[in-house]
Amino acid sequence: MRQFLILLFSLLYIAAYAQETNSRLIDKATPVDTARYKVTYSLKYKYHPDIQDYFSDTRIVQIGKSKIKDYSDIIQHFDSLATEQVRHGADAFSNVSGMPWPVEITRPQRGAVGDMKHRLSLGGTFIYQDSVPTIAWQFVPEETATILGYECAKATCEFAGRTYSAWFTQELPLPFGPYKFGGLPGLILKIEDAEQQFVWETIGFERSTELIFDYTYQDGNDNRCSASDVAKAVERYFNAPYSFMIAQIGGDPSRIYVTGKDGKRINAADLEKISIPYKPLEIK
Repeated sequence: MRQFLILLFSLLYIAAYAQETNSRLIDKATPVDTARYKVTYSLKYKYHPDIQDYFSDTRIVQIGKSKIKDYSDIIQHFDSLATEQVRHGADAFSNVSGMPWPVEITRPQRGAVGDMKHRLSLGGTFIYQDSVPTIAWQFVPEETATILGYECAKATCEFAGRTYSAWFTQELPLPFGPYKFGGLPGLILKIEDAEQQFVWETIGFERSTELIFDYTYQDGNDNRCSASDVAKAVERYFNAPYSFMIAQIGGDPSRIYVTGKDGKRINAADLEKISIPYKPLEIK
């Protein structure tokens, strides 16, 4: 019981700031394409514009012959590390460090639908499809920048309820970028929303021959659903993380109590009031 209380308090402490992301043991890696280019982005983000501190992630965008995959290099590293640890007989394995963005997308270079994965604390991974719309860009010819040694032009757009500014380079004539962004006459090297809640910036670009993989996991804890189901589940998590995590654990709230750092018991009614400020990337 003591271990359970410590675990639960730890999760609630983390929930006060962001989602906890857990390592998963890889069962199978299925190649779906071969990359021609590998772009590494630094992503800084927060769950609401009013939050002061950013979380950070290192994102890999693999540009293949027919597909583009955007995923967290940190999550992938710890999944692979945990899998190797267990394979060599370890009783426990390393968990994901930090708070990387738990969203992954594999989309066709030409097509309006992407395959999405969203890993949620204690809730496994949501697997779903979502639209990848054609973005109407407005060019800003008077503004330029140099990023990673490349001369960049600026463009702006409206996407899913947010206004974005992007810097792209025609020195790399690849009409792609992170997440669902693309359609410019060059690779997007930096993009941010007007509130600077999400900021991607390229920190590496190289040619590649690596395979692009789709992973399945040993726990089988995947939930295939619709994009609207995911949005509702994530909203429930942030509105009531205590209730959400107890439901995932399968515990009886009436038989569980949590102690704070001062050793005092936290009233269940107060726990129910805990919420996390949250504004989704795609507002509409």
